[in-house]
Amino acid sequence: MRPYSTTRRPVTSERIGRALDRVAEIIVARGGQGEAWLPLYDYLEGAMQDLQAKETRLAAVRERFKQSKG
Repeated sequence: MRPYSTTRRPVTSERIGRALDRVAEIIVARGGQGEAWLPLYDYLEGAMQDLQAKETRLAAVRERFKQSKG
């Protein structure tokens, strides 16, 4: 495990995806006790959906700008 870093890294869908994979692994490995990790998994899924929606909106804004200039 890497030591804690104070350097802020951007939140990306790749990072959230890796976190989802890891939490899913923990949930499955712990069997019945893994259920306690579901709120974190749900939070990460929501964060992924929010980020993807934001990226989609930004792409639409860029396209609209491009259309208005062309």
